[in-house]
Amino acid sequence: MNAKLDFDASKLYEALKYQIHVAIDYCHTLDKDDVLWIEVFGDVTVEGRDQVEVKEYSDSLTDSHENLWNTLNNWLKPDFNHQQYANLILLTTQAYGERAAIKDWNQWNADQRLATLESILQDAEARFEKAKQEKEATADQSEEGGTGGKTPGPSKALTLQRKVMAKAMRESLMEALPKVKIITEQPDLLGLIARYKRAHLKSIHEHRMDDFLNDLFGFMTNAVKVTEGWRFTTAEFDSKFTELTARYLIGSVKFPSVNTEEIEREAAEMNVRDRIYAQKLDEIGGEEELILEATADLLHAHEYIAELIKDCTTSQSDVESYSKNHMRTHSASRAKLMIGCDETWSVSKLKQESLKFYYARCELDVVGFRNYEDTPIEFRNGIYHMLADAVPASSAKEFHWRLWK
Repeated sequence: MNAKLDFDASKLYEALKYQIHVAIDYCHTLDKDDVLWIEVFGDVTVEGRDQVEVKEYSDSLTDSHENLWNTLNNWLKPDFNHQQYANLILLTTQAYGERAAIKDWNQWNADQRLATLESILQDAEARFEKAKQEKEATADQSEEGGTGGKTPGPSKALTLQRKVMAKAMRESLMEALPKVKIITEQPDLLGLIARYKRAHLKSIHEHRMDDFLNDLFGFMTNAVKVTEGWRFTTAEFDSKFTELTARYLIGSVKFPSVNTEEIEREAAEMNVRDRIYAQKLDEIGGEEELILEATADLLHAHEYIAELIKDCTTSQSDVESYSKNHMRTHSASRAKLMIGCDETWSVSKLKQESLKFYYARCELDVVGFRNYEDTPIEFRNGIYHMLADAVPASSAKEFHWRLWK
């Protein structure tokens, strides 16, 4: 039970986190109709634009480093269509090695890049040949002494270089080389997160920045997304970012405007006698004017919610949480008053006390909705009527104005 795996799972998770945060960065570069993919066509892909390989290494990026050559090899594989991208990007935490010939890669044209790769291969072949000859010479001497030796094979780096520089790959290589960009010296995960906060979260409370990023990371790693195609449209990302910004913003946000006159006119034209919320008002003696006002509040709440969600400044779950809190406080207030109801009271008296309870609830100071400025009373009262109009899972959880069971 105490045996350890032969690989470090925590490192794999850290690498994935790094990749996701790179993807988040790239989401901010998306144009209106762009789509970003994770892990489907490569580490991070902007459809038709960028294919990004994200690599974390602690050593330097040298001319023969497998990070460079393995990435080039992957881009040249027949099952990868690099022709559909404008940019092939190797993004790495590495700095160039002190003597690396590829330091000026991004300033070169395709012919200069090819010439450098050919020179790197020639040098590697020469070193391999020299090492092989030395090994063979040592082996010959050993055989005279009665021992044998095995001629060494090419290193992994040289094997990759041969694949990339093979004549059969030349046409594809020359098409790919102009698109290849190498972005070095990227920060580690903590540095990447710190840079993101500075660039994109200046308007967020400092002590809430981690909450913001945790929510955004959860959105990016949603199980449905991962299993059904790890893709994000510009609209999806922008919507989530706007929602989280409103949630964690420094200061407050104004409620959207709605057309009150139109809503009240619509309420006056509606026949709501069969609606549950109206019946619950009718049973406590609520007259037409009261039910009309309640209907207007209900319509206001629906309109406000639609505008809030459309603006991406809130989500349905935020509305549900706000409603749930009001349900709890309402139920507690009602239960408290019901304890004081006398069994000898007439139906008329119970209705009168219930009506008082209704007006008392509707005149309470409004509990603000999240960090919005001046939450309208029509919104809060409309939430009451939405709760009254809902069909609960059990009768014990039903919203009532009446002070009897």
